[in-house]
Amino acid sequence: MSRSFFLLSLLVIFGLSLRAQNLNSQQALEDIETLRTNLKKYHSGLNRFTPPDSIDYYFDLVKSRITDEQEVADLYKEVTFLLNKVRCGHTRTSMPANANFGFKNQHLFLPVSVAYLGEKLYVDDFLTNEGELKKGEEILTINGLPVREVTRRIFEHHSSDGFINSNKYRLTELFFRYYYQLYVSPDADRYALTIRGLDGGLRRVTISGENWEQLRGLDKPSPERAVLNLDHRKDYSYMRIGTFGSYSLNNAGLDYDQFLEDSFRGLKEKGAKNLVLDLRGNGGGDDNYGALLVSYFADKPFRYFDRIEVTDAYSGYGSVSRSGGRNLMTSHKGLSVWQPKANRFTGKVFVLTDGWSFSTCADVATVLHYHKWATFLGEETGGGYDGNTSGNSQTLRLPHSGVNINLPMWMYTTANVGHSFYGRGVIPDYPIVPSPQQFIAGSDVVLEKAESLIGKN
Repeated sequence: MSRSFFLLSLLVIFGLSLRAQNLNSQQALEDIETLRTNLKKYHSGLNRFTPPDSIDYYFDLVKSRITDEQEVADLYKEVTFLLNKVRCGHTRTSMPANANFGFKNQHLFLPVSVAYLGEKLYVDDFLTNEGELKKGEEILTINGLPVREVTRRIFEHHSSDGFINSNKYRLTELFFRYYYQLYVSPDADRYALTIRGLDGGLRRVTISGENWEQLRGLDKPSPERAVLNLDHRKDYSYMRIGTFGSYSLNNAGLDYDQFLEDSFRGLKEKGAKNLVLDLRGNGGGDDNYGALLVSYFADKPFRYFDRIEVTDAYSGYGSVSRSGGRNLMTSHKGLSVWQPKANRFTGKVFVLTDGWSFSTCADVATVLHYHKWATFLGEETGGGYDGNTSGNSQTLRLPHSGVNINLPMWMYTTANVGHSFYGRGVIPDYPIVPSPQQFIAGSDVVLEKAESLIGKN
């Protein structure tokens, strides 16, 4: 399954220096209709959370807002608004490089990097000589708009599985200055901030915007991916799996199957009683890598996927049969019954997740959670408990604007019949939000909580 959580988001941010063209109303309307037609034709999960009449309502609403002439960036905003209504985290889009370059070079951006702690927004770093800021100070308003409203407006344009917000928070903080300019206040060049200081006092700080290229030093690194690690600590063993993507792991010279085999054999020989499995930042990857990991924790045979559906128009990889009014994949290994591994871990398992824990990673978390094979700490997973629509995908390029959309074509349903988490991810047993003081100190409060629970065993 092709499941790179960041690829299209990064394409939005980093473009080539070409000249953007404006669109007339007829061109914009044709692009919107092209999007609607192709979503209905190929996206098997289009109506998983949003019924057909609602999809049509939103498309008609957008068409009513089309003006005589607009920039590509304006149409792009309408496209992201529509894809948000599909409620599919893999249905992502990228602005064409020329339009993206033009947008970045026409605006002055907020020279501050931020972090969300829960629903609140905090200063992480800054590049300005105007008004003193400190890491850990809370931002209450930006240009008179409460942060809650700023967040809501940005979230209206982010794709996510179902009704999950955890991944929206992580993505928004990563590219906050870009999203604020694009979705909230395109004309802003000065930024009046209401700040709650570390002493609890309020003050107002006004900062001039800066050119995009001058702010590269504020860019946050994406979570490290190609990591497979196991180390043994005083009271527990710690396993970190940064991705389930075979391409990334193979390029880094890492053998996933061998890592699991060696690790779980070593855990058994050591007689380990507690294992912390850190899946934070893991954006997914290969289905069978996920199912294989679960088999090392399973105490009985289990199913990983219940079914995989495609539309009538699908003609890609895999065997498909018609059953019960559905077009069902029949050739995917994930649909089979998986057996527990001989060296399965029989101690207590503590799984750490966050909003980046997406796609295959969320599938792993879901199956472990459903069977009660682990205790979860951290944030709700960014991927859905129900499953997702991903797998074999195609790229749609809108003919006039050049906006690209990833159209996933396999709708997965995880084998978790009867759950009560419709439209949500795995909600941790111990939801954890760092305090500002812990954020400033760089404390790993999620791991610390796991250590605390282990210490009480």
